[in-house]
Amino acid sequence: MFSLELLQAINNWQFKGIGSDKELLAQQIAEHAKSLPTEFKNISTKCYRKIDLTGNHTFNLGLHMKLEESYSSWTFDSEIAKDFSGGVPPKGWQGVIFELTPEDTSYEVIINLDALFSNSNFLNACHENKNKIKGYSNGIGCFMNIEREVIVKIPELHIHQLWAYGGYSNSREKLAETVFGHKPDANELVQFDEMMKKAGMQVGPAWVTGAGKDLAVKTHIATAQLLAKEKNTGTDIDLTQPNN
Repeated sequence: MFSLELLQAINNWQFKGIGSDKELLAQQIAEHAKSLPTEFKNISTKCYRKIDLTGNHTFNLGLHMKLEESYSSWTFDSEIAKDFSGGVPPKGWQGVIFELTPEDTSYEVIINLDALFSNSNFLNACHENKNKIKGYSNGIGCFMNIEREVIVKIPELHIHQLWAYGGYSNSREKLAETVFGHKPDANELVQFDEMMKKAGMQVGPAWVTGAGKDLAVKTHIATAQLLAKEKNTGTDIDLTQPNN
């Protein structure tokens, strides 16, 4: 069931499934996975993808409310998505995490690697063929299932599919000053730290979900539309997004 060709294709994806290579590599997996049971080609829980945007790509997401996509890697673990590639990107970039649900019909599952690596027969096939798989130590042998990955084909990502925004808060002192209404002393800073701890909040880079994310989406759209009006750019803007 798990041919050497399939194992090699999966290994190649895990080793170098980004950038200009990802479409070809994903298509190779799809070709060799045709005979696999459906349990390895669907999802039953939500999955997530982090993207770092800058410049026109951030603008386009707000103005057109979508980004072009193709084949991409997603994870079933939201914490992995948050921490992927350094977590919240540096200032000047906009970090976003998209979410797909099992009910969503906008995408096709190429292969569910998380399900494969949870299957003992697949793991045995990897072990038995590791000396035949080119670059095994840099692919399957290195990553296995640490990213809880699923590969999907999706033409577009829409702003309503956003699950989290990544950004930076003001400094600890500035935030405490907002709370107390004056520049805080040492005791008030300790009190502020306790308040933040109880609220489950942190100073610095953080991901915003829920109501905070919804507000960020509204602000993002409003800002992009205002910029488009001021610059008279209309909608004739390149929709190409960064590869990551």
